[in-house]
Amino acid sequence: MSPVQDIVAFAIQTHLKHYSTPEQSTLLTTDASLATESAKDSMIGVLINLQYLVKKEITRQLTHLKRRRNQEHARIYQLPNEVFVEIVRAATSFASDITDPFTLMRVSKYWFDTVAR
Repeated sequence: MSPVQDIVAFAIQTHLKHYSTPEQSTLLTTDASLATESAKDSMIGVLINLQYLVKKEITRQLTHLKRRRNQEHARIYQLPNEVFVEIVRAATSFASDITDPFTLMRVSKYWFDTVAR
């Protein structure tokens, strides 16, 4: 597992251990290390960083899964690159509003990679 995945797994385990039921919701009320304001501020910083890392990891995993789904199931991704390039060239020659290759590159990573070649 990556370091981010380890942190996320630890955070989830801690959360489930201390917050899964009202009776177990004792982490912040009994932890003596959070008795001072600066300790609480520090913990807030840690939790904000953890929140950022979790969002980043979820976004990365979601992007990967969407790309994999497209590559495995979308018909256009099953075309040989040469055929796809010819289709793009033909479409751009007929469409006068698509003169900038960056327009095509914004469609998907696959299109970006193909147009960039």
